Amino acid sequence: MTRCLTKRFGAYVIGIFFVAISLPVLGQSRLSSDDQSRFDSYYSRWMEDQQRNDRDETASMERRMRDIYYRNNIPMNTPFWRVASNARQQRGRQRWNLSGSDQQHFDSYYTRWQDYRQRNDREQTRSMESRMKDLYRRYNIPGNTPYFWVASNARDEDWDRWEQNRWRGQLSPDDQRRFDSYFGRWMQYRQTNNRDETASMEKRMFDIYATYNIPRQVPWDVVASGGR
Repeated sequence: MTRCLTKRFGAYVIGIFFVAISLPVLGQSRLSSDDQSRFDSYYSRWMEDQQRNDRDETASMERRMRDIYYRNNIPMNTPFWRVASNARQQRGRQRWNLSGSDQQHFDSYYTRWQDYRQRNDREQTRSMESRMKDLYRRYNIPGNTPYFWVASNARDEDWDRWEQNRWRGQLSPDDQRRFDSYFGRWMQYRQTNNRDETASMEKRMFDIYATYNIPRQVPWDVVASGGR
């Protein structure tokens, strides 16, 4: 029994590792030029819709991008920015016109905020958040704007780190157990190319996402407890 559980756990970890290492290579090279052009357009509009807090249009763009995912066999939990060829360009457009000195201050707060979060220094973390929010108010930046959208020194990895830190541990114990079960079965069905059951598990995981208002672009291994 112990040996069986060990093997199953090993397969589970390998599956997570496979998903993680496959993400960076997904994207432009897998799409036709027409699909890439459409995807980039949807992504640009999705970013703008998020900034305006237009939920209906945001959801519409997500559905269109996921249609392209489905058509090109891209895993549904792949972050949109990994597929959009214009992701880096769009991030630059999200920058607000902070003065040179204020941008330097914000970048400093952002770097220190990351360091304090890693050290679990809650007091200093809140202090940096307060300073960044002060600049948000000064420049009329929406309060729900992620910090890395404003920081000029943000890295690609910051997008993944933000999603991981934000959405892990949000589920109730019962929902977490259900989600972990769906995620484990989803990986098994993907390995056996069982598309119907794969789609069924994806629907169940997205239903839990909807219950907790988790954006659909958040990777499933971020929410699954085995992905920690």
